[in-house]
Amino acid sequence: MLYHNRQGFTLIELVVVMAIFLTIIMISATAFERIADRSSQQSKSVETQIEGIVGLELFRSDLEGAGFGLPWELNPGKQPPEPAIADPAINYQEVTVAATVPPAGIDPRIFNDAPNNAPRPVWSANTAFNNDGTVGSKYLVIKSALVADNSASGKWTTISYDKDGTRTRKDWGSNLNFANSDRVIIVKNSLQSTPPTRQLMTSPWQGTFAPYSSPSTHSNGDTFEIYGVDPNTSLGMPFNRADYYVARPATGMPQKCANSPNVGILYKAIATQGGGLTQGMPLLDCVADMQVVYGVDASGSGIVDTDPNLHTTDLTGYTPEKIRSDLKEIRVYILAQEGKRDRFYSYPSTTIDVGERFGGVMQGRAFDLTRITDYQSYRWKVYTIVIRPKNVIQ
Repeated sequence: MLYHNRQGFTLIELVVVMAIFLTIIMISATAFERIADRSSQQSKSVETQIEGIVGLELFRSDLEGAGFGLPWELNPGKQPPEPAIADPAINYQEVTVAATVPPAGIDPRIFNDAPNNAPRPVWSANTAFNNDGTVGSKYLVIKSALVADNSASGKWTTISYDKDGTRTRKDWGSNLNFANSDRVIIVKNSLQSTPPTRQLMTSPWQGTFAPYSSPSTHSNGDTFEIYGVDPNTSLGMPFNRADYYVARPATGMPQKCANSPNVGILYKAIATQGGGLTQGMPLLDCVADMQVVYGVDASGSGIVDTDPNLHTTDLTGYTPEKIRSDLKEIRVYILAQEGKRDRFYSYPSTTIDVGERFGGVMQGRAFDLTRITDYQSYRWKVYTIVIRPKNVIQ
């Protein structure tokens, strides 16, 4: 006879098996959570790096263009090295808005060279953002014909007259040529004079390209350069200007950024020809600091001097002419969060250098990370931009 074993599992056996399964599931879930979290962290880190590449390359391009198309002399009656003999100095406006940039706490008008000084190609100052009482995140101003986002900015051509008076104009034969309606400035080059100069012509600088494609006042041997500034707006200033700064917006801060008033966004704002300042365009999220260091050549050797005191964060006292002759290098350091919060990570230090040491002297600052809430759970990175300002050097 065939017997069937009808005996089942005991309660104890079931409990033991369930405990084993629960343990396995918990271990698997923890491992999966870690994998998912690390995957998300890596994804955000890559996303941050892409943002950094795009935004900071725009920054680098503007820095390299600093000084492009700027006139050196605003007194058209002056024939170097003689004093002004005819036309009065040109007056122009720059930024006229009185409001500060919140919460950077700085008035953008302090960087004006208007109404009648030659423009400085680059300038910076401390802001209230992450100011430790001595140093704050920097506000950087770049002046150039290139830095505005419009179809005329970046276009240029030359008009020259040889010794027999024959006129030659550079024709690009493409959409790089000026439209007749483009607002332009005309600069007369006298680079062989002592001192050399780039003289802003009186009437043309507020006009459109068409009437001034052939300067009415010239001598044989003269060379004129024409720079596009704006496609359709009457010019308030004979150049364009971009302002870079770090600030935390009142609303709209990305959720991935540290929840701290000491972390903001790197912005680029453009000075309008009407005297205003556009709303800042975000370039890089989760930024805590920006420092600017200038390498200068006071000895005339043509290179940045090895003396550590000749790397400086302050160009106070530098005239446009001195900037052109001495400034050989611009270094920008931007401290930003890489990726999102990682609760399994602990940042290994309480400070990070936003800058460099030259001859043992720190230029920039050692940033105190403890001012940022839960700073240990974030990866911090300093992006460095180093350029030689070829459009500044005379």
